[in-house]
Amino acid sequence: MKDVARTVDIRPVASKRDVKPFWRAALVAQGDDPAYAPPLLKETYDVLTPGCTPFARENDGQAWVAFRDGRPVGRIYAVKNNAHLKKYDDATGQFGFLEAIDDDVVWDALFATASDFARARGLSRLAGPFSASINHECGLLVEGYGVPSTTHTNYAPPYYARQLQRLGFIPVKDIVGYEGRLADSRLPERVAAIRGKWSGSADLTLRRAQGPTAVAELNDVYNDAWSVNWGSSPVSQEEARFLAELAQQILPPDWTTLADWKGEPIGVLCMAPDLNEAVRDLGGKLLPFGWAKLIWRLKVTGVSRARVPIIGVRRAWRGTRVGAMAAAALLADAVEKASKAGCERLEVSWMLEDNRSVLNLVRSMPATRSKVWRIFEKTL
Repeated sequence: MKDVARTVDIRPVASKRDVKPFWRAALVAQGDDPAYAPPLLKETYDVLTPGCTPFARENDGQAWVAFRDGRPVGRIYAVKNNAHLKKYDDATGQFGFLEAIDDDVVWDALFATASDFARARGLSRLAGPFSASINHECGLLVEGYGVPSTTHTNYAPPYYARQLQRLGFIPVKDIVGYEGRLADSRLPERVAAIRGKWSGSADLTLRRAQGPTAVAELNDVYNDAWSVNWGSSPVSQEEARFLAELAQQILPPDWTTLADWKGEPIGVLCMAPDLNEAVRDLGGKLLPFGWAKLIWRLKVTGVSRARVPIIGVRRAWRGTRVGAMAAAALLADAVEKASKAGCERLEVSWMLEDNRSVLNLVRSMPATRSKVWRIFEKTL
């Protein structure tokens, strides 16, 4: 679909009315791929309306849509992420929400615009995709094409990576997803047997994250557990509350779990039903009947797959018996809950390619590598 003679008009997302073309650009680029789940228009409004999220208010970001003959054919978002820059001081801007048809002119125009935005703010590199940060949807799919995407993971056809490399972006880090059949898992029984022989078992407890302090506890454990991971940046309390409110719309109340050691939270796991499975045929719209179908599928018929996007333990407990048991107990608990909900498969993603302890635990579920997402960067 390459036509270098046709011009592209890049327009900023400056108000709520500009969000719908931004949303539609994704459908134009990928809507014919059966493995792709169109993003919900409502959620796109919730996240991309200028200034509406804590992340947008805390950072300097801008979204754009590429138009040709009045039709949206691509989109991109660029941000000066203040938390990242405060931690790393690496003069790196970030891009995300990347979607476009396979046309060199469209890709050139989108990245010229994002690069100019970064340079104007004194930044000398561009990295991504981060939609909108490493704490949200991140990475470009480079392995697992044709496998249906799960809730809040990025899907992309092979030409996305080719276009980034054509533009001079180089790979810097891979993050992986593993998936397994729940009927094959004996992890809950194995973990129970090990805990039965462990003298510290009574001091390790799991509890549902609920109540007025739950978001603060979750965010505190998350920020500490991920603080030494590659590329990590902290989540503010305001953003954590916003994300929790979004998640409450689809998460069963007992699928977010804290692990306590002697009454102190040291580990966290969040699991979600595969929203993409429930909305894939809705075309991204919940009105007029999409809401009813979504609630029926999530609450009554259920979905066949669940995803664990977050599992971790505090830094102080990494490499210890207590930390290992906390992570194993959390994952075993997730396997049980997903099985009881009627799910057939469980995906754990994203995990850094070199996070051996978590990868070994997930492999023991058992699960095998099903997808790889890649972070790219370029010097401007």
